[in-house]
Amino acid sequence: MRALTLLIVITTSIVGCSRGHRSATATDGARATEAADTVYTNGRIYTVNDSQPWAEAVAIKDGKFLVVGSNADIAKVTGGSTKVVGLGGKFVMPGIVDMHAHPFTGVELGTGAISLTEPTSPDAIVAAVKEYVEANPGQRTALGGNWNVGGVFENDSPDKKLLDEVAPNTAVFLLSQSGHSGWANSKALELAGIDETYQNSGTRIFDRYPGTNEPSGTVRESAMVLIVSALGYMSAEDFEPFLPAEIDRYSRFGVTAIQSAEGSASWLQAAASLEEEGRLNVRFFPALDWLTSQLRATNDDDTKAFIDDWKSHETELIKPHYVKIFGDGAADTHTQWMKQPYADAPDDDGSMYLPVDQYREAILYYHSKGMTPHVHALGDRTAAEIISIFADAEAANPDSPAVLHLGHAQMVDDEDLDRLAALKRVTVDFSPMLAVPAPSMTMFLTVPLGEERHQQIYPVRKALDRGIVVGFGSDFPSSLVPEPNQFWYMEGWVTRQFPGQPELGSLNKSQAITVEEAIRGFTLGGAEALGYGYSEVFGSIESGKSADLIVLDRNLLEIPATEIHETEVQATVFRGLVVFDGAAD
Repeated sequence: MRALTLLIVITTSIVGCSRGHRSATATDGARATEAADTVYTNGRIYTVNDSQPWAEAVAIKDGKFLVVGSNADIAKVTGGSTKVVGLGGKFVMPGIVDMHAHPFTGVELGTGAISLTEPTSPDAIVAAVKEYVEANPGQRTALGGNWNVGGVFENDSPDKKLLDEVAPNTAVFLLSQSGHSGWANSKALELAGIDETYQNSGTRIFDRYPGTNEPSGTVRESAMVLIVSALGYMSAEDFEPFLPAEIDRYSRFGVTAIQSAEGSASWLQAAASLEEEGRLNVRFFPALDWLTSQLRATNDDDTKAFIDDWKSHETELIKPHYVKIFGDGAADTHTQWMKQPYADAPDDDGSMYLPVDQYREAILYYHSKGMTPHVHALGDRTAAEIISIFADAEAANPDSPAVLHLGHAQMVDDEDLDRLAALKRVTVDFSPMLAVPAPSMTMFLTVPLGEERHQQIYPVRKALDRGIVVGFGSDFPSSLVPEPNQFWYMEGWVTRQFPGQPELGSLNKSQAITVEEAIRGFTLGGAEALGYGYSEVFGSIESGKSADLIVLDRNLLEIPATEIHETEVQATVFRGLVVFDGAAD
């Protein structure tokens, strides 16, 4: 990675963040009575602020942008104790807002557990499990992930016997790349009370050996709740040491705010402890796991009590006033609810996890309490039903401060987009894991949906043209790439091609967007999609807003779109502090 050259004129310690300091703009910078803590000069700063799209320099005071303007403007607030950083013409943009990610399960099933470095090799996966179990001989359970879908195992259905051979006495559960299935060994199934007498029901699906009712080890959709609850999460104390490394992964790719589409008490407690220690280098907006969440480790009553008690977990950087609700599952398991039957199952159109009335009751309840329902909706029938409930919620709770959030929005018909656009406070996150053609997605999407319907997914262009508030998310680690690389996804939205492999063709190319729109969706658009006025706090480079910015090794607006995925972050600044320095990494 090419190093970012820092020209330091006078170095002092950067003052910690605080609120209430009067901000200055490029026009009133001369009237500022205090010198900036840090200034960045001689840059190509893309602000994502329509009234001032570009700037040459910024000044930062108390963790906020004090002045955004020219070098001359910044000179007026540069004092004897100000640190001066020369950008040397580098491209700068706001910090990235990842509107849909899973950093907490990234720890539970990755950095803090069995992290699969070769997820496409069954032998390597089994070897990784063997190594972990032998290194932790007294451990009763072992979690891990993410093995790839799309052909690594026949029918994406791995066999428990492979894990039994290397871990006969340790309960093992490995999440798949999609997040909609997992792989358990016999010990894990035993702890969960799952044997040949257990009958599948609804979206609680255990694969069986052919011709028998014996569970084969593959666990799908809501059935994963039974396994995870039996194995349990890490405690907050066990979880906390691994969380900084997971956050650093996001910082390396310029992420300064995350809507975690998940949330449990131990996870939030660990994040809050880091914040108290001054080591939480990102804003978290957790969507707390509701009854439909597949990786939930608590019973229904405890889950609902935890969500109702969300305010006790709120801090300056952790805002858990969101609820994660799974409306349906995924195409490969036929658990997306479709308006037309599946191509490979003409008598099956899928279903929602629960009856529609239970979703209506929950969404209206949480919306009335000022909490945002963040609803996972992949099937077009699910999207239609949820949009109808959103309309009911908006009519019933016109003064609610919450937004109504449609997650993923993989398949939404034009008529339903029109209904969504007619609502006042709705937002959408398009999570791009499946938005480009990839060989591994053939079994996952093309076969169940059919080629024609597959070519109609993710109507991003249509949503933007209708004025719907749109943010983008990585859905990492449920991802096609091994890091939360937002630039990989950004390129996918612009080209609708698999980055670096144009020979694979394109996916619904009519819905491609511009580079400017992609940048906005990953910055200010994400802040707007979070609701609650957060776009007034961060998301663009403007005086008075949080000083969140990233320095890149190339100008995204001047390079071919097919090179965006090669972008490297040279520095990430969060609330005025450098939380990632590529030169030192």
